[in-house]
Amino acid sequence: MTFWKDKVVLVTGGHGFVGTHVVQMLKKKEHTVVHYPSRYDYNLTVERDVDLMFQHLRPNVVIHLAGKVGGIAANKSEPGTFFYDNIMMGTLVLEYARRYGVQKTVALAAGCGYPLDLAVPYTENDFWNGLPQEESMGYSMGKKMLIVQSWTYRAQYGFDSSILLPANLYGPNDNFDLEKSHVVPALIRKFLDAKQNNLPSVEVWGTGNATREFLYVEDTAQAILDVAEKFNHSGPLNLGTGTETSVKELVETIVELVGYEGEIMWNTDRPDGQPRRFYCMERFRKHMGYVPSTSLREGLEKTIDWYLNSSDKKRL
Repeated sequence: MTFWKDKVVLVTGGHGFVGTHVVQMLKKKEHTVVHYPSRYDYNLTVERDVDLMFQHLRPNVVIHLAGKVGGIAANKSEPGTFFYDNIMMGTLVLEYARRYGVQKTVALAAGCGYPLDLAVPYTENDFWNGLPQEESMGYSMGKKMLIVQSWTYRAQYGFDSSILLPANLYGPNDNFDLEKSHVVPALIRKFLDAKQNNLPSVEVWGTGNATREFLYVEDTAQAILDVAEKFNHSGPLNLGTGTETSVKELVETIVELVGYEGEIMWNTDRPDGQPRRFYCMERFRKHMGYVPSTSLREGLEKTIDWYLNSSDKKRL
């Protein structure tokens, strides 16, 4: 608790999915001032705006969660924009945090920056051993440069920043728009809509055999704050559960929890993507003393409950 006493914390992306949870947790800490400006207050791709933000807010802790995000279609149509916006945001935020004497900076890079065709579990030492998937390379490489900046700034300036690589995130306040959402919110909404409309079946792409790792958003937010307080290395640092879950298991759990009684139609003409993907969490465990532990079932229950009771229709 003493770390956060009298701290002024700047959270970029504080109105986004992860950022809202980080801000909520910070607001519960006594004697801590939290700033979370929106993109309408400061454009983080513009140097003058970033300079003004640090002039106005004077933080001594920065949590950089802002980024340009989107689905595969958007990434494929605008790869240059995704690269430019993300690399500029990261570069400017870390540079001005350094210039203004910020004591600690934590940022999220992108787990999709891992190379294709790695053996599982993924270890941090593998992160530079090849190129990531082409479809989201602009985004992931823009985020990947946060790690280079963190390394080099620590070496030259003694600037303390830490970069995390989150697994597939899910939870309350996620985006449930079927055109933009990731796999967990998309499946939850599809099966809830199917139940409400008495649809006899729901199509799911692939065979269901591919595996992924899913991390509950509140665990993510807590880990970010713990890293800010306790981890004095650049990283990268994997942030996940270390648990491998098949898409079939994910789908069947969602179906059970929402109470859908129709048929699951696996469209095997659609690709599974990478066969397996999950993290080694030993480095995180070594430095932090724990591994995020909300079970997938518990996290899904909380997420479905939030979705059913949410009034935040702009994210639905």
